[in-house]
Amino acid sequence: MIKLFISYRRSDSLHAAQRVRMSLQERFGDDAVFIDREIPPGKNWEQHLEEMLVASTGVVVMVGDEFLKLLRKHRTGPTELTDPLVWEIATALRLGKTIYPVLFGRIDMPDPAKLPEAIRPMARYQAVFAREPAFDTAIGELIKSVAVAHGEPAVRKTARAAELSPAAASPMAGVLAPLLLSATSVLLLWWAGRLILWLSDASTAAARPAESALWHGLRYGLCTALWGMGPYLAYWLVAQLRARARLPIFNLHGLLTVANLAGILVIGGSFLLLSTLPGWQLRPLGVFPAQPGPLHFALLALGLLAIVMVALGTALAEPSVRTWVGARRSWGLRLINATSAAVGVCGAWLAASVVHSLPDLGALDPVPVVGYLMLCPLLSLLAVAWAWRPSVLGPGDRAWQICSLFGLVIGLVLLCTLALFAYGPTRLLAPGL
Repeated sequence: MIKLFISYRRSDSLHAAQRVRMSLQERFGDDAVFIDREIPPGKNWEQHLEEMLVASTGVVVMVGDEFLKLLRKHRTGPTELTDPLVWEIATALRLGKTIYPVLFGRIDMPDPAKLPEAIRPMARYQAVFAREPAFDTAIGELIKSVAVAHGEPAVRKTARAAELSPAAASPMAGVLAPLLLSATSVLLLWWAGRLILWLSDASTAAARPAESALWHGLRYGLCTALWGMGPYLAYWLVAQLRARARLPIFNLHGLLTVANLAGILVIGGSFLLLSTLPGWQLRPLGVFPAQPGPLHFALLALGLLAIVMVALGTALAEPSVRTWVGARRSWGLRLINATSAAVGVCGAWLAASVVHSLPDLGALDPVPVVGYLMLCPLLSLLAVAWAWRPSVLGPGDRAWQICSLFGLVIGLVLLCTLALFAYGPTRLLAPGL
């Protein structure tokens, strides 16, 4: 029988502990999880906690950014076990319970030398890294580990999931849903293109064909998605992949990977858009002669492909390197970080080359172009704020006031970017307007 004890400090990890508790209870049942908020009135809480630890089959330890700082702060008694959190972890280790560390902040697994001696063995247990926006993914990995350790299937198909499975769903519904979504997206982009044409040149907007409106809408959608949501998508993807691999999400290599992937999305999207301009070509800084030939562009394509492959290779190699020990592990991680930094330098060079190759604005007012480029990243900041909402406001808090506020701000940002795109980038990409 599964009985999990959640050990946490209220001043550091209350919301995170509640979210973990809800996820574990949803998978294993209400009686399978204990948290100190369930101590009955009138009970001796120390005695009750010890009874629960003895009965537990595993202890989930919540480790936040203030974990080490608060350990030092609470060393006020004659022994380190005066701290209730240290006592809980030390008792679990003494009883031979399996420890499941959940690191939900920026922190990596603490160095054993920085931990109180009674709980230093905790550092030997594999942790899950549950930093937003990959908190739920990491807790899913925790649930799988707990299930496997207790002889249960890693994934249990609930009745609700069975109802929604492809086998149970109507085949026609599986076809119609993507078609409806695609048609709605095309219609929205067409309307966005019509508005852009009207803002750019109201006198000729009505006479332009539907294909022109759709084309300008697609340009706006691609620009806004890459420049506005590209950084967040890179942040989200790296967080999800590293959480599944049970790696620290935002250590040095994680941050470099986010920066590199975001750069690839933004620079690649800019290159695709500029390539639609008649006669435009990329002029790489320092490597192309005055009159480049086809061979030079072929070598450039191979070089860009090599940059992407090296970036992927370092990301895939990190889990293996982290299993090494001693100096070999240290030098391996340094090599990974150095390689990621080199990829970042190559990305910066490519970005500078794209900027160097930008067409002349001529008489075009640069303010809308610069304003659009500065406003787009707000979409990524809003997405990050929404992802961090549960960790600040608590689990499941989706009050209509908060949702309305986010909706209004996103709508305002999209309308402003659409107007700026019409007066700036559209006239740059379509000089005839």
